[in-house]
Amino acid sequence: MGNFDFAISSGAYKCVQELQNAGYETYIVGGAIRDLLMGKTPKDFDISTSASPEEIRAVFGRKRARIIGKRFRLAHVFLDGELFEVSTFRKKPSLLAGEMHDGKSEKKPENLILSDNLFGTSQEDAFRRDFTVNALFYDPVKKVLIDHTGLGLDDIKKGIVRAIGNPALRFEEDPVRMLRALKLVAQYDFSLAPETEKALFLSLPLFTHAAGSRLTLELEKILKSVYTEKHFQTFEEYGLLEYFLPELAAAWDSEACRYAMKLLAERNRRVESGLYRDSISLALALTALPFVEEELGGEPGALWNNPGGEVKYAVIDTVETIFAPQSLMIRVREAAIRILQMQWNLENFSGKNLNELMRHKSYAHAREIMLIRHLVNDEDISGLEKTFPAVAVKPEKTGFYGNRSPKKTDSPKPSRRRHHYRSGRRKGRPETPPDFEE
Repeated sequence: MGNFDFAISSGAYKCVQELQNAGYETYIVGGAIRDLLMGKTPKDFDISTSASPEEIRAVFGRKRARIIGKRFRLAHVFLDGELFEVSTFRKKPSLLAGEMHDGKSEKKPENLILSDNLFGTSQEDAFRRDFTVNALFYDPVKKVLIDHTGLGLDDIKKGIVRAIGNPALRFEEDPVRMLRALKLVAQYDFSLAPETEKALFLSLPLFTHAAGSRLTLELEKILKSVYTEKHFQTFEEYGLLEYFLPELAAAWDSEACRYAMKLLAERNRRVESGLYRDSISLALALTALPFVEEELGGEPGALWNNPGGEVKYAVIDTVETIFAPQSLMIRVREAAIRILQMQWNLENFSGKNLNELMRHKSYAHAREIMLIRHLVNDEDISGLEKTFPAVAVKPEKTGFYGNRSPKKTDSPKPSRRRHHYRSGRRKGRPETPPDFEE
């Protein structure tokens, strides 16, 4: 425990203060505290409290608070234009073994957590969290930092990802924790504690039991981040990529994949510098682009020679295949498809109808990819920037409340059948492909 004066948002402060004024023990928790201790600006602030979801809603009212979730019930609270996830302190849930709750006969790991809604104390909540660096609690009103595990502060200073308790058990309880551990390694250049690393390698097969909806959300976060290629690289080094994105893992040593990582690295540099927005569809399109070029018989970096229907089929097949079995939102996938299709139009622009081209809903991101492609090839882009003026980009609708997570209707399960990148046109396809360019 110690005194710290962190700069946090006014909404986060008010959220904690209002719950404390109502008599509930409340803290800012998790990654935000880790980032503040490392001198970074948190993207959001998660809050944990002794209040139940219903009590949280009673404090803020139905207009400002909404209860969500089933496996993990919490409240979304709106304050000062910000959205906060406010969870109730949990204790270690009772272990649920055997059959899945949906009636499927597939055997699950003995200690897999299927429900996590047993409320507890702040100390119990800290010890049921995944890693010591994520188990710090901060009271912004009293300016007090609490490290219940006694290891979190030191592990942040040393750059260590350490599972709380028995690491093998923690990964069995929730296989997604393996992905979260490696995200910390990639993003902060941390290293795994020896016992955590050993348990992760032994637990990798359990990753097949992770909930698909949660993995889709994790993929969206990875594509939105400025560490995309570092995440993929770290997953590959630890053997997780073949479970998370098996098609990308199978192509990892290919020229197409190496080129895709270069494109993503350049995109991330431009996002960090404020030149580009952190668009999921843009990252999706950049990852798929070299494989589309390969599908059409060319080499990575050599754009296709025509805008015909076969291009659309190749783009659709590649985008859907390379990210299987995860299934991103339909509108994000379709945006990536439109962005890729426009590359030929930009590269073969005749100088006529520029205003019409600029009015296309995917022009802004298509322009960004075109510039990235030329930058990766060490080409001067000043002429292209003059020819194709920048336009404002509307925010992407992802996540809850305009930033919502996928619904079942948005994310149909992909076919288990894998496609070959050079599969070409399949039987029964119409001569004219479906039109996504609205």
